[in-house]
Amino acid sequence: MKLRSISLGMVLFLIIGIQIVSAVTVSSPVINPSGDLTSGTNVSVSFKIDLTPSGSETFPKDNTLQIFTDLNNPKWTATLITNGIENPQPLEGGQSIYFTGWVLSYPSSTQESIRVTLEGTVPSVTQTMNKTLVLVQELDGRNTVIPTSVVTRERTIINPLDISQNLAVREADLQIFRFHIDNRSQMGINTSAAEEKFMAAQSAVLLARNSNYSTSQAVLNNVTGFIEEGEKLLEKAWAEKEIENAQAPITKTNDLITYFKVNMSITNDPRLAIVIAKKESAEQYLSSSKDLLNMGNFAFSRQKSKEAFNKGNESLNEALNFKLELTKSGGALSWLNTTTLLIVVGIVIIIGIAGYFLLRNKNRWDDY
Repeated sequence: MKLRSISLGMVLFLIIGIQIVSAVTVSSPVINPSGDLTSGTNVSVSFKIDLTPSGSETFPKDNTLQIFTDLNNPKWTATLITNGIENPQPLEGGQSIYFTGWVLSYPSSTQESIRVTLEGTVPSVTQTMNKTLVLVQELDGRNTVIPTSVVTRERTIINPLDISQNLAVREADLQIFRFHIDNRSQMGINTSAAEEKFMAAQSAVLLARNSNYSTSQAVLNNVTGFIEEGEKLLEKAWAEKEIENAQAPITKTNDLITYFKVNMSITNDPRLAIVIAKKESAEQYLSSSKDLLNMGNFAFSRQKSKEAFNKGNESLNEALNFKLELTKSGGALSWLNTTTLLIVVGIVIIIGIAGYFLLRNKNRWDDY
């Protein structure tokens, strides 16, 4: 018996604890004008609320239906429609209007709806933000909002100063980007890819000036993206230019090494070994620079290229000094290779032998 009483008490507690709500359906409000709004704009809103019976009533007697707006100087009109019969409702002014359960509660067999129109002006804002044009919600007997009943429509209210400030920031960013492009161009860097991003960003800024706030914001975000991409392309092109610069002395040194080995038949001279060692060190730095470029680490790639350039110049200077020393020490024969030298020696020997025989023959004639 005791267990049965406890069970009955729990059932009663659950029944009492359940909120009695109606099914409130709000049609999509018609809002004029469309799009983002600015302070002082006149706005009209119209919509319909259908009350679907829950239990034996169309709306709980103890509950209240609230309709709210953030618009200034709102003017409301509302018509209660029951079974097709329209009944205009007297309303007090203000940002909220209320319909009590005493007004809305009808037998569940009744078809009930409310037609609402609202006119007001957009409030001023210190920064661009969303404001509620219309909110519909049901309150229980303790004036607590029933969360599942809330229907709201918001719009973005624009602070015109925000647009001008955003445009000014992007235009300033674009000018800095332009300066970077011109500066890199003067350094002999290929800026064609960055120029394309600049043109895209410039076009986006022009479009943002003539668009509504939402479109303008999206377009200005694109401007930021174009500039960031363009700056990366400049960094990449700069790194590629440094690699090209570093390659130049290495290439010249390789040409001189070929000259020493092929034209001069020099292979074991320690001075040539120094040239080759420094040149190989420069090539290692340059290889690291290229790897960093492919990894997108453009700043570090430039640093390695400069080290390659410096080491390449060292090897080139060593090679030039070596060539100069060969010229001074070898005199007129410094340009001769081994084959040419052998030919010259051979000619000298032949001339010497011929002279010997000519001189001998002359001495014989003198004896007679």
